[in-house]
Formats: sequence, structure tokens, C-alpha cells
Amino acid sequence: MFWLIQDAHNFLHQFLPSPIALFRPYRFSAADLTRFPSTFINRALPVSSTEFNTMFHTFDVLSYNINNVASSTPSRIRLILRAIFSSGANIILLQETNEAWEKLLLDDAIALQYTHRYFHHPTEKDRAAGGIAILSRYPLKDISVLDFTKDISGSVFPALVCKVMIPLSLFDQEQKLYSEFPELSKESIISIGISNIHLRPPVNLDGTAWFDTARKTEPIRLAEVKGLIRRTTANSSLNGSTTLLPELDIIAGDYNEDNFGAALIYLGTLGYIDALQQYVPIRKETHQWPFMRGMWTLRKRLDHVLWRNEKHPLTNNESTKKRMYRLQCLGCGVVTGYETGASDHQP
Repeated sequence: MFWLIQDAHNFLHQFLPSPIALFRPYRFSAADLTRFPSTFINRALPVSSTEFNTMFHTFDVLSYNINNVASSTPSRIRLILRAIFSSGANIILLQETNEAWEKLLLDDAIALQYTHRYFHHPTEKDRAAGGIAILSRYPLKDISVLDFTKDISGSVFPALVCKVMIPLSLFDQEQKLYSEFPELSKESIISIGISNIHLRPPVNLDGTAWFDTARKTEPIRLAEVKGLIRRTTANSSLNGSTTLLPELDIIAGDYNEDNFGAALIYLGTLGYIDALQQYVPIRKETHQWPFMRGMWTLRKRLDHVLWRNEKHPLTNNESTKKRMYRLQCLGCGVVTGYETGASDHQP
């Protein structure tokens, strides 16, 4: 009886937008991410244990499930392409891509200098929504697609993992950093471990869903993120001790679960922080779905960007005096204006 009541409550909650949203509608655009004071930007990527005054530039990450069938509708294509490329993000993570979407994205990606790209398309044996892609203005390394379907019963989509290699010189165009830390070289690299994920949807394999489907598929999503961490964890020696640390700094994508799902809770125990919960009011959804032929709309927070700020040594730094860096999330938002007419998800 308890589970029945809880499942019914969670389902009905999706129909009811927050009353606050009626009086204070959420608004956000990519331009809002430039409004941080310089004291925040100074701390974006500290390279040593003591902070210094060099001004660093930030980089932006966009995650967007663009809906695989939307590639056949011109009006949806226009809105989705606008949402992606008007964001100005340096790293773009897309879910539900396919060959048609790759062709549609290619011209704009080249024009806007996303010179580093990788698309994984579903095969005839895979589900049509299983495509996944990354577009980056920085070089990509060690790209791998992890297939969980063979190891985890009920898993349907793969995950993409890679390292984004950002030259330190891009963050220090005035060359102040090298004069302050002469042991660093212009070839020093900030290596960001990123995963683009699309976890098991809260529906049955035949596409149907009931009150309890989200709860019953939750263990699959938990198993998927555990499998992701297990496959991307390596020995790391920091401060004289050897520990097992996940190599992923950012895990973003379509989690297919709300703020307090088991997968998100598990990653929280490993030190990951959900930027959506940090910065976006709980009244704002990331996904809308028409119900009963459009009579009602389901609203959910299914898309998340998780990050962690463990110390990492700079690569290609030949000095015996290793300099470290951390990530710091300065902001996050759900880009408004694309709630309808584009994808069922929002960027």
C-alpha cells in the first residue's frame, strides 16, 4: 500500500506545475552565465593550492536530448539547432542522435569551430534512441563507447566517455601565468574527463508506463552509473597516498530520473554535485511530455550535469614540482524558449 501511494503521488506531481511558476516564471539564456563577478572567475581553475590573481576564462558545457524522431520535422530542426549553437557552449553533449542529425549538425559545427566531434549511431540491433555524440572546440582523447546492455539486464542505451584536452595557454592569453609559475609550459594541458550518458527511461521495454514503472526501473539506472564508475576508475596517487578515484570530472546527460533518484544519490556519495540542484529552482523542469493526447503535460527534471572538484595534475608538465587544478561550477541553467516545438527535453 505504501508503494502504491508513493507511486501515485509521484505520478500526479508531474501534472501540477509549481504555483510559484505562475507568478515568477523561470527565465534563462546562455548570456546569464557571463554575469559572475571576477572573484568567482579567478577561482574557476586554480592550478596550485594557493590562489593567484591570473584571470581565467571559463568554459561552458551543454547537454541536450534532441529526440531522434525530431530530425524529420523542419520546424523542430530549426529550433533545436538554434538552441544548440546559440548557446555558445564549448563542449556539447547530445543524446538520441542519428545519421540524419549528424548531417544536420555538421555545417553549423564546422562554421562555429567545433572541430572535434564524435558520433555514435545505433545499429539495426539497437534501439533508435541510442545515439550519442560530443562536439567540442577542444581536442578529444581516449574516446570510448560503453555498452551496458550485455552486463545489465534492462539497460538499453550506451554511454560515451572521453577526455577533453584544454591547452593551458587558452586560459592565460596575457601570459601572466607563465611568469608567475615558470615551471609550467605552454604545452601544459588541462584534461577533463567527461561522460555523456543516457540512462534507462522510466518506461517498459514496449513503451508503456504505469504508476510504478519509474520505481521499478530505478535499479537499472543505478546499475548503469555503477558500471560507468567501475569502468572509468583507476589508481591515483595524490599527497603520497594511492586511492581509487573516478576519472570522470563531469557526468552529464539524460539521467531519466528526478532529483532524488538512486543514480544521482549514489554519485553524490562519490563527491559529485548536481549543478541543476545547485542553481536551478526546483519548479523548473527539463522535460515535458504530452499525456492523454495532449490533454495534460507531464513535467520532470530528467537531465542533469554532475561535476566533482578533485585535484588533478597538469599533463605535459615536465617539472618535478607538479601543479594541480580543480574544477569549479560557476552556474547552471535550463535554456528557456524551447519548452515546446523542439525536443521533449530542454537544453
